[in-house]
Amino acid sequence: MLTTALLLVGLGLPPTVMAQDQFEAPSWTLGWSTDMDNGYTVSLDEDWDIEGELVAYVENTRMSQIQLDLTYDVNSWVPWSIDAPESITVAAGENKSITLTLSKAVDDDGVREYNPDNTSTLSIMADEKVGETSAGNQEIDGTVKLPKVFNLRPEITPSNDELHAGSSVAISMQMVNLGNANDAVKEATAQVRSCPHLSVDGLDALENTVVEPTGARNGKDSFATLTLVASESQPRRTCEVTISIVSEGDNAARSVTFDVEVFAYEEEDQPANSDDSSDDDEDSSNGLSVESNTLPGMFAVEAIAMIAAGGLLRRKKTEM
Repeated sequence: MLTTALLLVGLGLPPTVMAQDQFEAPSWTLGWSTDMDNGYTVSLDEDWDIEGELVAYVENTRMSQIQLDLTYDVNSWVPWSIDAPESITVAAGENKSITLTLSKAVDDDGVREYNPDNTSTLSIMADEKVGETSAGNQEIDGTVKLPKVFNLRPEITPSNDELHAGSSVAISMQMVNLGNANDAVKEATAQVRSCPHLSVDGLDALENTVVEPTGARNGKDSFATLTLVASESQPRRTCEVTISIVSEGDNAARSVTFDVEVFAYEEEDQPANSDDSSDDDEDSSNGLSVESNTLPGMFAVEAIAMIAAGGLLRRKKTEM
């Protein structure tokens, strides 16, 4: 009786429902093992080498193996390449991983040309093959990013003018951004060794200066003019000057050191007043010559006076 009822129910079902229950095979799934909710950021070292690894998976819940052809695509230009399998075979009931290795594909300048503010979409397409026929496909995608690298440092062009005590000279400083993103000067300082009377002016104006990447993405060069000021009391000496700037991007201080020679007159180096000494010599020689010339005149007058007196005495004796 029960068998007859079940047979009648089975006969009453539509043929499509019976076919689905009998012939529909369990599915397979393509997905990410790597957390891609916020995207994936590759590693970038100081030599601009790129390293990254993404892992996807295929879960096969069928009772038979499947053969998948894999293709990879990125929606924009990127400075890395992808090394991953072109096809995989997934056994029945297996969950198989697909590893994608990302590596540097261009030179250092090419890596810096890529703007880290951009994001690229990486897609994986899996196409099931039955012989030469496609039996279905699935696709997943995720965002891949490049990290920001900050490397802000100063470079100095010395002045061609000599620096003397009591004067100043201007020097040119370039703020060089060797990173791959815009940066800014958080702080600028100067340190002077061996010369307490030498100072550097113009550092305050550098703060908050935005510096674009140097030599990449048509970045504009950033220059500033600093002034070296030597007080009048600065002796002649070679001074060591260090200029440091702090990057707003990574909060690191980088510096450049250079020598500045300050010239100053010492007391013994000052020229003597030759005019005064020549005048004194002339006056002295004139005085000596006048004194020597008057002595003969005085003797002549005395001799004449004595002769005259002698003549008067003889005349008086004769008259007597």
